[in-house]
Amino acid sequence: MSALPQDLRYAFRTLRKAPLFSAVAVLSLAFGIGANTAIFTLIHQLILRRLPVKDPQELVMLAGRGRHYGGNNGHAKLSYPMYQDIRDKNQVFAGMFCAYRSTMSASFEGRTELISGELVSGNYFRVLGIGAAMGRVFTGSDDLYQGGHPLAVLSYGYWKSRFAGDRGILGKKIIVDGYPLTVIGVSQAGFDGVEPGYAPQIRVPITMTNSLPPGGASNRLNERRFRWVEVFGRLKPSMTREKAQAGLQPLFHQILDMEVQQKEFAKASPFVKSEFLKMHLELMPGATGRSSLRDSYSKPLLALMAIVALVLLIACSNLANLLIARASARQKEIAVRLALGASRTRLIRQLLVESLVLSAAGGALGVGLAAAIDQALIAFLPAGSTPLSLSSVPDWTVLGFTALVAVLAGLIFGLVPALQSTRPRLADTLKDQAAAVLHGGSVKLRKSLVVAQVALSLLLLIGAGLFLQSLRNLKFTNPGFDVRGLASFAVEPTLNRYDKPWTFEYYRRLRDRLKAMPGIEGETLAMIPVLQDDEWDNWVTVEGYTPKQGEPPDPHMQYCSTGYFAALKIPIVLGRDFTIKDAVGAPKVGIVNQRFAKRYFGGTNPLGRHVGMGIDPGTKMDIEIVGVAGDTKYENMSEEIPYELYIPYTQLDFVNGMSVYLRAHGDPTNTFNTVRKIVREVDPSVPMYDLRTLDDQIEISLFTQRLLATLSSVFGGLATLLAALGLYGVMAFMVARRTREIGIRMALGADTGSVVWMVMREVLLLAAIGVAVGAGAALAATRFIQAQLFGIQATDLATMAAAALGIVTVAGLSGYFPARRATTIDPVRALRWE
Repeated sequence: MSALPQDLRYAFRTLRKAPLFSAVAVLSLAFGIGANTAIFTLIHQLILRRLPVKDPQELVMLAGRGRHYGGNNGHAKLSYPMYQDIRDKNQVFAGMFCAYRSTMSASFEGRTELISGELVSGNYFRVLGIGAAMGRVFTGSDDLYQGGHPLAVLSYGYWKSRFAGDRGILGKKIIVDGYPLTVIGVSQAGFDGVEPGYAPQIRVPITMTNSLPPGGASNRLNERRFRWVEVFGRLKPSMTREKAQAGLQPLFHQILDMEVQQKEFAKASPFVKSEFLKMHLELMPGATGRSSLRDSYSKPLLALMAIVALVLLIACSNLANLLIARASARQKEIAVRLALGASRTRLIRQLLVESLVLSAAGGALGVGLAAAIDQALIAFLPAGSTPLSLSSVPDWTVLGFTALVAVLAGLIFGLVPALQSTRPRLADTLKDQAAAVLHGGSVKLRKSLVVAQVALSLLLLIGAGLFLQSLRNLKFTNPGFDVRGLASFAVEPTLNRYDKPWTFEYYRRLRDRLKAMPGIEGETLAMIPVLQDDEWDNWVTVEGYTPKQGEPPDPHMQYCSTGYFAALKIPIVLGRDFTIKDAVGAPKVGIVNQRFAKRYFGGTNPLGRHVGMGIDPGTKMDIEIVGVAGDTKYENMSEEIPYELYIPYTQLDFVNGMSVYLRAHGDPTNTFNTVRKIVREVDPSVPMYDLRTLDDQIEISLFTQRLLATLSSVFGGLATLLAALGLYGVMAFMVARRTREIGIRMALGADTGSVVWMVMREVLLLAAIGVAVGAGAALAATRFIQAQLFGIQATDLATMAAAALGIVTVAGLSGYFPARRATTIDPVRALRWE
């Protein structure tokens, strides 16, 4: 260790004498390490990082698995009564809590805004071990009575940003969804919740659900057939997740046995009851929380992590080549030091210190680059109506990862050149003989590194080509409606006042005002926004169709107003559109898409046939099919077209927020200011958000594909550039090594073309070997990205051939310049060269 300061000083002095080499090395590493750090930062936040709570490893999430009887709001939810049963009767948990995330309308001192909120049980903070930064948080006594606890706890970030850290907010009332709630505290700093990427700004006792719209309409707190709350438990000391899951099954089945006897199952078939009783309770690890962002972006992020890892490997290979070339120039220095008694180990350590200094500088620069990349990516993410809680600032874990990557990179690109350069032929090197300085071992190593770079670059180019082709296929896919001139926005009148007549009247007034706007061709309302990864399905009974056992019809639903098909330009291929007469009290009607008609009616005419909501024997089929519409995309552009049933929202027994669609004669963005003004004039208390064109919405829905295509192309191009530089360096090295041979050939009459071909032949051979290795690797590796592709196979030969042609072309250009330089060698000077 006493020699380390000396090694560092020598390394800095040596690298300072070669500024161009040092700059190229540091920048190459900065791009490689920075890209890895940027992607790892997001992976750490969304996938790996544990929740900032007490003993997160003790947390588990509960989910009922099997065939549920009733409605669901997510795939890992329980009903509130079932949560209460398990909470009060279990023997495996030290505590349990439930939560439900919700967008809320908050008004304070005349300013109304849409915020992210969460309904939580009273023991939420206690089980997580989270305290208050000011005031107090909820306790078990704050959710004893339904509607009896009009309280609110603000998040620390919201308190700082909205109320400027005013301690006087305690005890004041905030109007949330039209209901006054008293602020009792602010949760501790650094706690965002149990969902990475989503930070609720306000929390409300879950027992207030039936008092706040729209929960009051469904009586969710008492409804066992609707699963909507996320449930977490904290295991008792020494209790494992497996033991707890096994221990909960008897209690879970007792609850199922009790529920199946209730009146809601009166019309259920024996098969439905039997399947319901086969359900089981699953306990999932809860240390990292649950996250919809994780579900959406984990696979793309892991794919990008593999891509940037390959970029770093290519950068390391390139730097290894540069170090070998540099070591060749330092062979006499190394030989002299060995001749004077320096040990080989001492020299290897010195060279490794130089490599580590380069990697440390590259890592430091890479951290700054990573922060910039993440900042751009986070700003690019579709945030929806509430902000994301992702950070571009690396924490200590990320910095530790960067340091580890930098050290490994330094060792990877520095060790082999150090070993190679410390084995010179002492006698010949000290005599300045070129053959000794440029001995064959280093040439073979450099050629091998070039082959590896070409192979890895080809693999990245093939991946980029596949992602680009997939994105192109998605962009040219017909969604089934005309997006040109179409815009949309969302309104939530039910957040302020859950009153069906008032809400219907609000929608009527809003539509009348929008319809009177100049330049508007059509307007309509829809409950489920299209192409926003939203989905609503429902079990139905179809007249004349007998489903197979265990396969009840569950089409996607759309509840819309009149003018929906005209505004979106969806063709009505059979029957009629909805009219103003299809209202409450009128015979119920529905329109199905072509896929629904073909699936359930075959070649027969579906008009006049009926469907009913539910699958129990004796379900009333009171919805008459009056039309068949063209097929359209529903959740996103990459999904298969679903079976779809359209219902007029005016015939529903409930109301909800709506997406408003406008078709303009020209550019719809020209109408945005007028639209905002109209919404404010109709009712300033109703929040409006997500105003955008459908072209923009499609771009948002294709974010994952654009992210993969863009970054894989950028990194593929960077890798190819690094490979080209590596090949250029090797061929320049080879030309220098063969100077005497080339001079003799030219002295004997060799023409320029033969000299160029002599060099190019070796270039093309290296490129061909690299392409062969890369193509084989691509055939084996690209199958792992098939799930991220649309309309193209991962083994698409045209893409592979194009990528191979591109890499060979770049390789040829990289080798041509050293080849041309070889033809300028003076034979007389070459014959004297040593």
